[in-house]
Amino acid sequence: MENTKNYTILALGLILLIFSAVFFFSAKDFSKQGSYVEVKGLSEKIVKADVAIWSISFDTKSNNVDSLYSDIDKNINTIKVFLKEKGFEDGEINVAPVNIYQDTYRDALFRYNSTTQLSVYTKKVDLIKTASKDTLILVKNGIVMNQNYISFEFSDINSIKPEMLAEALKNAKDTAQQIAKESGSVLGGLHRGNQGAFDITDKDPGSPEYKKIRLVSTLSFLVK
Repeated sequence: MENTKNYTILALGLILLIFSAVFFFSAKDFSKQGSYVEVKGLSEKIVKADVAIWSISFDTKSNNVDSLYSDIDKNINTIKVFLKEKGFEDGEINVAPVNIYQDTYRDALFRYNSTTQLSVYTKKVDLIKTASKDTLILVKNGIVMNQNYISFEFSDINSIKPEMLAEALKNAKDTAQQIAKESGSVLGGLHRGNQGAFDITDKDPGSPEYKKIRLVSTLSFLVK
């Protein structure tokens, strides 16, 4: 009985010794893995927009529904003719549902009021910028626009994504290498990485068709 008890104590001691050794080496490895430097890598690129959206809207007012309808229809056709003459196709021109409301105020100047919006969705970026400078022709034809705005967009982010990611990674690694050198350490492999989001803004107010794309990636490198 005494021998069995001694064996049990000896076995427990051996298990405890093995566990302590495993824990020591695991903690040592964890410490090595936990030594890293976190840096940010920047990549910037100027690209030209590949899509343009031109929004045009106008108000129509009348005290007669038939007259209101006639004026709206005439203005829509005038704008469409203008756009087609500038080189846009029917498939690129869209007319939103007309918004009409009644003004029931007793002293209202017009009983019926409406807002009509047209848009051009196109890849003809240069053409849309040129054509938008001639909208005084629409004013001459009696159309007073309350909105005349162009939005330029860059839709093919995947075409430049690999290049920008590679540049951000290189810049981050160069920074980490410099930090490791100055601290007397040796830079290891990539420990963890966060790609970051692509930020797209206008290059400048005068040329909104050119976009500045910016990527900031956060990366961690092991150091020894």
